[in-house]
Amino acid sequence: MKKEFRAPVQSRSKERVELILNIAKKLIGERGIDSVSMREIANLAEVQIGSLYQYFGGKEAVLLAIMRQYYDLLYEQTKSILEPVRNIKELEIAAEKAMGQYVELFRNETALSNLWAGAQAMPDLIAEDNKDSFRNADLIVKTIMRCLPGLKENDVKPFALYFSHTLGTIVRFSMEIDKKYANFVINECKNILKLRLKSFQELSLKKEKQKSRKV
Repeated sequence: MKKEFRAPVQSRSKERVELILNIAKKLIGERGIDSVSMREIANLAEVQIGSLYQYFGGKEAVLLAIMRQYYDLLYEQTKSILEPVRNIKELEIAAEKAMGQYVELFRNETALSNLWAGAQAMPDLIAEDNKDSFRNADLIVKTIMRCLPGLKENDVKPFALYFSHTLGTIVRFSMEIDKKYANFVINECKNILKLRLKSFQELSLKKEKQKSRKV
């Protein structure tokens, strides 16, 4: 049975839940998810274990709430960067900036890296990760189609899904290897994105020419 997070209504309860999540993040960042227990979180947050379970049905619910916080933060950051974009050149610059913020968050928040790694063994967290990939893919699709109105959603969606879902893997890998090679990997990812955007631009021009011939 799925153990849900019960969002509090009162401000005092919201503050307590935020404290619980911050403590859990700290512990996960220091030791990973496997060695962190609900009792330890409750003790450090100075709440009764029963009260902790009133908010979170289990440890997986705590992890899911933290993951959603990180994913919402990343999504809002990316959205704020991409929304003003109106052409491919602007998109290249914005995409590089968004990727930079993504890498920076992973580097600064060790809890995110540890949580993402452990998530692969938990069905609910895998489902949340996939859900977030689709949400970010939709944002990428809307941005590219705004820059290149000659394209349709089906032209862009496969790449958007691929890129949004694999970016986390690439960033995490770059953090586990020598810094020199890490920079090579990130730069290669940026180059692939630029090449794909160029191919979308060419496809859009081709479709627009075909459309004008029919008229």
